[in-house]
Amino acid sequence: MPPFSRTAPSVLLIVVLLILIDHQSAAQPTAKSATKQAGTARVTFQKAFVVDDRLSALRRDPYPQSTIIHRLRLGRVVFVIGAATRKSDQPKFWRIAVSRRTRGWIHESALAIPGHAGEDRRVIKLAESKKDGFDRIALCRIIIERFGRSTLVPRALLLLGEEADRAAQTLSQHTRRRLGEAGGELANASLRDYYMNDTGLDRYNKLGVLFDYNQSTSEYVYEGKAYRELVKRFPDTKEAKLARQHIEADKQKMAREQ
Repeated sequence: MPPFSRTAPSVLLIVVLLILIDHQSAAQPTAKSATKQAGTARVTFQKAFVVDDRLSALRRDPYPQSTIIHRLRLGRVVFVIGAATRKSDQPKFWRIAVSRRTRGWIHESALAIPGHAGEDRRVIKLAESKKDGFDRIALCRIIIERFGRSTLVPRALLLLGEEADRAAQTLSQHTRRRLGEAGGELANASLRDYYMNDTGLDRYNKLGVLFDYNQSTSEYVYEGKAYRELVKRFPDTKEAKLARQHIEADKQKMAREQ
């Protein structure tokens, strides 16, 4: 018998064993590769908004006595990346990312998360309970812009407009007082220029709330964007009916002794 025929069974056996070993190695990854795969699991980010700045302290750990990193302003956008287990005597905390490098824990009631049931109603109640008009406007904007499909949007638009009307009265008094205390000539600008550039308008401007000025009565008048949007988007609601009345009243204010 030729030499090749005597060695063929041994060679075949070795080949089969190598194939089996290779198949087993492919089916069972090493501990190192398994760890690598686990480490690449993606972290989910869920957008949320600060709606209660009384509870908005960003903390290093999920309990009330933990060190405060800093406090987040009303309306701040954050991303929820996890939650702490609630203990019987402790509030629940969300693990959040504020920026690429800043993460921490925040009281769950400080945030509103679009998509969670009842969040829009909670935000509108917070807005209505606020004594500070600027905060009320900021919360209404969250409903309008972040909960656009909510049935409470008409209510938020009306509340925003009515608060802007009240703000116009307060701003008129403050600006009149500031200009009176400054005294002297108005340089090369008109009285209207000074009113329309007053620093009191700045933070409202950032929220998209604008005012016009009636020089003959020395008063600001809300320009009515929220009312117009309400009438356009929800024309058959009771809120739209009230918005039309406000629009007419503001027109009359601007026409007065002009």
